[in-house]
Amino acid sequence: MNFKYKVRYIARIVFLLLIIISILKNNVYGFMTLNLFLAYIPLELCLLLKLFKPRRKFEWPLFVIFSLIFVFMVPNTFYMITDLIHLNQFAFNFYAGLNIIEWKYFSYLVAAVFFALYCLMLIFLEMSTFTRYMWLNRTIILIMMFLNGLGIYMGRFLRVHSVYLINEPLRIIREVFVAIFNVDTIIFVLLMVCLQLLLVLFMKGVRMAK
Repeated sequence: MNFKYKVRYIARIVFLLLIIISILKNNVYGFMTLNLFLAYIPLELCLLLKLFKPRRKFEWPLFVIFSLIFVFMVPNTFYMITDLIHLNQFAFNFYAGLNIIEWKYFSYLVAAVFFALYCLMLIFLEMSTFTRYMWLNRTIILIMMFLNGLGIYMGRFLRVHSVYLINEPLRIIREVFVAIFNVDTIIFVLLMVCLQLLLVLFMKGVRMAK
């Protein structure tokens, strides 16, 4: 099996395992089933994106629509890292001894975050060869990083869901326009971009070590 297909099937198998665990064994983090779907969907959209690349003029509208859907959905993948804040539902009182339930949910949540980061790395790898121009591919990835940071801010602090971009686009645009002129918002987005750049650096280091 081709290496590219192997890494995709790793993502698909892990996704199914995490979904099964979320449905059958997850009594605390009920939101995780939806979040896992939202984190995984952008990867499949990304893998399909090249199929929509226009070769003739009449194909451009479909490509633009599909690309916008992908752009609006992709922040959900990196958004998963912020689910770590839900670990505060447990005390993690080390002095009281080992509470295995806490560590089961800790392992589950961290595994979901690892999965999301893996999906994000695959997305970046796909986009790094999206066109024949390296500078354009890198620009696209950098724009995606900023959109991911902004998407996390919108989701966590404006409590905006991806579906709102369809049924309430004007309100979302207005709230985001106000937010981006806030210094703290800009710093937050830049911090998220730095984390993604660090992830890409690690990814390059692993590839160079082969």
